[in-house]
Amino acid sequence: MHLRTARPPLSVKVLAQGLRPCNAGDAQALGLQRGAAVHARTVLLIGADQPMVFAHSVTPAAAAARGPWKALRGLAQRPLAELLFTRGDVQRSPLSQHWLPAAHPVARALCRAWAEATGQPCPARGVWQRWSTFHRQGQALLVGEYFVPGLMAGWPARQAQRALRYHRAD
Repeated sequence: MHLRTARPPLSVKVLAQGLRPCNAGDAQALGLQRGAAVHARTVLLIGADQPMVFAHSVTPAAAAARGPWKALRGLAQRPLAELLFTRGDVQRSPLSQHWLPAAHPVARALCRAWAEATGQPCPARGVWQRWSTFHRQGQALLVGEYFVPGLMAGWPARQAQRALRYHRAD
């Protein structure tokens, strides 16, 4: 929701969505076996016509097919926040954050995806990653966001400070 006020208007570009095997990191966070079927959604959040944040969400396939997260499949170009923060029955874990240096495999993959999605070189010397897990009716939804530091410099000071308070190096 802070992104919406940081650089309006906020739009969502869906980069990938659908069933896939769960990778090791997502499996560990969701308590699943690596390779288990999950529904994943990867988007680029765009504010004031500038790409700002990659976001990635993952839930077990059954939770997206017929369970409490089935609305995830129909979000299309709408932000996931509309689903997460408008319902009273969703609980959120504390935010976790981590700095990924440019040489980290996830940071390298993000920069490749950034260049492909935007047509621009990745301005990062690394990225901040933050994530939390949302629970509804006993089913988990993992949400990760990846912030490119150079782009945050253009945000209004108040919104940049809010975003950065979650991004302290370990």
